Amino acid sequence: MHFLKKKLGKMSWKKLLAGALILGLIVSVVAINLVRNKNTAGIPVKTAKAEIKHIQDNVFATGRVRLVEKQEFYSYEETTVKEITVNPGDPVRKGQVLGLLDAGELDDQFSEAKANYAVRQSELEDALNPRQEEVDKLKADYKRAGADYKNSQKNYERTKQLFDQGAVSAQEMEAAEIDLTAKETAYVNAGASLKIKESGPTGPELASLKAQLEQARNRMELAQREFDRTTLTAEMDGVVIAVEVAEGDHVDPGTRLITIGNTDKVEVTAGVSEADSGRLKTGQKVKVTAAALPDREYTGVLQSVSPGALVEAGNQGSQIEVPVIVRITGDSEGLRTGYTVDLTITTVDRDKALVVPYEAVVEKDGQHKVFVVEKGVARERKVETGLDTELYTEIKSGLKDGDTVIVSPGNIEDGARVSASNNVPPAGGDK
Repeated sequence: MHFLKKKLGKMSWKKLLAGALILGLIVSVVAINLVRNKNTAGIPVKTAKAEIKHIQDNVFATGRVRLVEKQEFYSYEETTVKEITVNPGDPVRKGQVLGLLDAGELDDQFSEAKANYAVRQSELEDALNPRQEEVDKLKADYKRAGADYKNSQKNYERTKQLFDQGAVSAQEMEAAEIDLTAKETAYVNAGASLKIKESGPTGPELASLKAQLEQARNRMELAQREFDRTTLTAEMDGVVIAVEVAEGDHVDPGTRLITIGNTDKVEVTAGVSEADSGRLKTGQKVKVTAAALPDREYTGVLQSVSPGALVEAGNQGSQIEVPVIVRITGDSEGLRTGYTVDLTITTVDRDKALVVPYEAVVEKDGQHKVFVVEKGVARERKVETGLDTELYTEIKSGLKDGDTVIVSPGNIEDGARVSASNNVPPAGGDK
């Protein structure tokens, strides 16, 4: 019995030792496999494909609709509205009278200016082209003045002889001298008038007559403009946009009275933020939408970009904006002047561009880089970037279509083994 127990004890110890060895071997194999599997799986990362897509970049702004062609009527002096013949929405034709203002003294001033101009015009015409009857009259006047002068000379000489003899008084002698001087002056003036009439005015005289005529013309034209302003006449075909006065209203200078315009031609004025203004160029396409017309979309083109910027006050404080004008190129039906509209200005529009999610691009050592997954290993690659948008970045060089890149690589190092935990959609969206 004792021998049997001893033999059984030796056999149990050997089995226990063998079992322990087998268990240790199993644990080692499992551990090795776990480590191997871990190394094979790598660091979990999100990935995306570099793909060629149609890309577009836009600048957004808010603007206001205004007429391209319009005419506004204002009062130029204190007056009274006599008559208004149109209402908002009425069609008007060029030359149509839309209303009248009280002319006051402007009518009389215009008539006086016209009369003065006619006199000056007649004076210049007579000086340049004298009528024969006028010349004949001046000749007769000159001849008569000469005869009067000779008679006065004879009378003077006769009176002087009598004065020297004491036959006449000093007063009579003085009267004879005065008459001789007067007759001589009349004779000289008559000769000068005849000469001017026959030969025409001299340079200074002609210049003076022309200057007087031009001055009279300016006064007449000014008086006519002031008088014409009292009649509100349309200078274009269009529609009445606004009537801001009524018959009988007393208005001050500068009061706007009526506005007409061509509603088929409208444009949008807006301000673009300073940060976005550098991406603007005339000719860029614009999409225009209005809250008042939710089912309509209008097309336009960026017509002008101001060379300067303005400080605009808003609800969130002042900001610097660059004024722009957008011309509506298609149908503008429904866009009313004064409407607030939203603008989408397309600054870049490319049919084909290689893009990746913007989170895939990192900056290291002053260069743009991405991590490309090649056979489960992250490979750092330098790239040249182009357009940046809210969702993606254009790659000009360094990648090719179909390359798998790591999104938000974080602390990933070149050569690290990685495993894609999930793929994100391509940056450009579905093909």
